[in-house]
Amino acid sequence: MVPTSVDPAARASLDDLRDHDREVLEFLSQDPSSQVAFQGLRRRLGIHPEQLSRALHRLAEDELVERTDLGYRVSRRALGILSPASLRTAQPTVTILQTSLPSHVDLRGLVGALRGTWIGPLRWYGFAESEEGLRLGWAVEDDGIGIEILVRPGQLTMSAKVDSSSRLDEATRLGYELFHHVSREISSNAGRGISG
Repeated sequence: MVPTSVDPAARASLDDLRDHDREVLEFLSQDPSSQVAFQGLRRRLGIHPEQLSRALHRLAEDELVERTDLGYRVSRRALGILSPASLRTAQPTVTILQTSLPSHVDLRGLVGALRGTWIGPLRWYGFAESEEGLRLGWAVEDDGIGIEILVRPGQLTMSAKVDSSSRLDEATRLGYELFHHVSREISSNAGRGISG
């Protein structure tokens, strides 16, 4: 996935990448708006924690990856170096549920309350912010099911990505388990920072 038409210094930066560095960079570049937690990267890529830590450190030194409060993301510099062909399209999703949120819900507070949580077999994956809204992601250990919540003022949409159609029922059940956690969080914190 190394681009063919970039300036020589930038190409040298990519050519010098080690295998794990390249894996991390390619993975993060699939969704440039996302911020993926360390454990999410470790589970998705199957890289030993020490090797992943060193890869992220090297990529940060080369200004190809940025660390944020919510995880790691690909830098603008890296996106300028990578070719558009290297940015894969996302796999299709299935909407599990779509519902209204009370108008008083502080979306950032809700994200703060949910980030990093594990719900049953769903492990926190990461966070992304776009014009669409705020996206939070979870995945099961084998990465065969991913659940994403998109929140925007007054609305919550939950969707799933599955590695086979036979896992759609399991994804739906896990989605409702996650929604139960979200709705409980909204209800229990009505007066303590999640609502404005």
